[in-house]
Amino acid sequence: MSMSMFSWMTTGPNMVAATDALCWLCLTVLAGASAMTLFNWRFAARMEQCPSAARVHADDGAVIQPLVQPLVSLLIPVRNEAENLRSKLTTILQSTYRPLEVIILDDESTDGSHHIAGSILAGAAFPARVVRGSPWSPSSGLSGKAHACAQLADHARGEILIFCDADVISSSLAIQRTVDWLTVPTGRHRTAGVTALPFQSCTGWRERLLIPWIMHLPLMISVPLFCSWRMPVDSLQMANGQWIALFACDYFASGGHRKLGATPLEDVALARLVRRATGRGIRPVLAIQDINAAMYQDWQGMLAGFSKNLVAIGGGNPWYFIFLLFLMNVIFLFPLWGWLVRPDLAAVGLALCALIRCVTAVSFKLPLRDVLLHPVSLMLLNLAGWKSLRRAFGGSYEWKERVMEWSST
Repeated sequence: MSMSMFSWMTTGPNMVAATDALCWLCLTVLAGASAMTLFNWRFAARMEQCPSAARVHADDGAVIQPLVQPLVSLLIPVRNEAENLRSKLTTILQSTYRPLEVIILDDESTDGSHHIAGSILAGAAFPARVVRGSPWSPSSGLSGKAHACAQLADHARGEILIFCDADVISSSLAIQRTVDWLTVPTGRHRTAGVTALPFQSCTGWRERLLIPWIMHLPLMISVPLFCSWRMPVDSLQMANGQWIALFACDYFASGGHRKLGATPLEDVALARLVRRATGRGIRPVLAIQDINAAMYQDWQGMLAGFSKNLVAIGGGNPWYFIFLLFLMNVIFLFPLWGWLVRPDLAAVGLALCALIRCVTAVSFKLPLRDVLLHPVSLMLLNLAGWKSLRRAFGGSYEWKERVMEWSST
């Protein structure tokens, strides 16, 4: 581009027109994101509102009788999770659901997780056991978690498989409500699975500010949670590995975790794999009341954990992720920079940003006061994004003392 052309574009009325167009573009995106957020808040499924078989009617008006409860296999991969097992595993034993079996796979733990899990499960009122996983190696072509989950599925006998992380606290009704959402027909679209979007426990202010940008906002503003599983679009299929329930027949028909490769985002990859193989998706369900997850104990742990998969969440291509992160900054900081050029539009943008952040906070029971630190939270996202980019360009990532070759979803 010649200097004269650059000067023509960046001076006088041309610059004004360009910035004006950019302001309108940001405002349009924020308006669309606000509408999607409101639709999700109003219409997304909530686990505690699970359908009851006695209240569901077939198309001809006949009442559908309650179904025979299927055997559920609750599958928990564990690698050096001694502290989480002590504080959270006991909640599984309080489940009211029957028939149930719990299987924990010890994935080469060195902190006594195997013995701790065994002693806790000894008091279970249902079949429960701990199995030792086969050694993982990079030659398996799988991530450590995919390798562990694939083995767990091989041990399971259930008609329904629920993959659950060791850092999850579940209510006594969580399994029953999950099964209800999965087995009771709600229209013409049977799902292949159900995934929970739980309450995320955070130990510090930085963790609390970063969580919405990774776990909540991308879903609320861009994915129609109330119907995404029905749509034959890969980019709209999602799952949360902290709690995924699948019909065993659909899981094995898709090839399961053994088909996922080494992607650090194995939950989303599984949802897309199942959708392509069966024609049915995994329904996301807000589960704030029934499931509580505490992924990371401190800021450094969260930064390390999210930096391994942020690029994958953004689509897998580092350059596309850079563009996406830049776009997020331009749009969600529009109320700040827009005030310098179009304060009238910036005021509307501020209202829309506040609406998105407040509705998301209410949906996931996050403190509303954190919305006031909106720019700070976005800077924390940029920090995590930068670390994720370094790993993606480096070609590998490390998690739980294992180095794996980086691959996209």
